[in-house]
Amino acid sequence: MQIKARAEDSLEIETWVEQMIEENGYAQISMHDTSSGLPGFAFTIGLEQSRQVPELICMGVAPDIAAQLFAICLEGHDTAMCNLAEGNQSVKGLVEGYALGFRRVPPAILLKANEVRPHRREDISKMVQILIPDDNGFFPGNVECDLGVAAMQDPDRLVAPATN
Repeated sequence: MQIKARAEDSLEIETWVEQMIEENGYAQISMHDTSSGLPGFAFTIGLEQSRQVPELICMGVAPDIAAQLFAICLEGHDTAMCNLAEGNQSVKGLVEGYALGFRRVPPAILLKANEVRPHRREDISKMVQILIPDDNGFFPGNVECDLGVAAMQDPDRLVAPATN
């Protein structure tokens, strides 16, 4: 699912989110402010109810890349190449020649997602981060991972207080 649309007011956003969930089982919320110096992030809404799997979050990539990664991971889940409900894991074969990593997010990220998402009856209660390896195949969290790749996917950067 890739939709290039921008909703400006909260009622319009809520209507769009509900429409996307009805049509696709989820909607994507993207938060990207290139002037902030923080990594952008995108996450899904609706997967917990429609597929009984955790919501997905992806950091450090543009919204259209996040949309592609969400679609790839959901297709992999639907075809039993991976089980998104397992949480922490590394999966090969979803993207030819690469592995993707998945890790459960800390409670602070759930709180952040619930703060920025459009109003919904249910809070997000489970979320898994999609991890992209560096050029050598190392994931963030591995000491050998490229520091730039790790920093762009560091969930602590989303919840750390701003410094002057």
